[in-house]
Amino acid sequence: MLIDYDILITYGGIARRFEKSAVIFHEGTMPLYYYQVISGEVKLFSSNDEGKELLQGIFKTGQSFGEPPLLLNRAYPSTAQTNTESTIVKIRRQNFQEILNDYPELVNKLLNTFAERIYNKAVSAQIWVQQTPENKITQFLRKNKPACTDSRMQPVSYTRQQIADFTGLRVETVIRTLMRMKDQGIVKIVDHKLYY
Repeated sequence: MLIDYDILITYGGIARRFEKSAVIFHEGTMPLYYYQVISGEVKLFSSNDEGKELLQGIFKTGQSFGEPPLLLNRAYPSTAQTNTESTIVKIRRQNFQEILNDYPELVNKLLNTFAERIYNKAVSAQIWVQQTPENKITQFLRKNKPACTDSRMQPVSYTRQQIADFTGLRVETVIRTLMRMKDQGIVKIVDHKLYY
């Protein structure tokens, strides 16, 4: 967990339960709180006028989200919405800054978290510039493959829709492409579960 739950509560944090598909904040609104997932899953996405979503990230138990706009005091560039029933603790900006002042070791953790996200954004940009759906999906699967010491295929924890949202492809294109990749032995599909 990025910041210990007890610290967040001590500094005025409030835990709240959200139903699946609940919006935490909307793109274009000004940030007021630091958010950390206690349980569940939250997606950050941007959307165009036609409703097409570009998935920016998925945040799970122990992860925080939405901090850069909060620290910069700029409008959110994306929307945060729960993927599952979730419990999220929120704490006002001023209280969050007090925590960082009182616990300087957390600043290093936050910097490492930001560095990892920036690196992942750069890798994600590589996915977008790939020419073919096969290349985009392969790059996405490589980027998101769990660290493993053996060479066996591992289950992919993303749905076909999430892969489409991350790569900018239509879900139908993802499904057709994965079937071709299965025929080529690049991926396995067992009982509708994808392995890479």
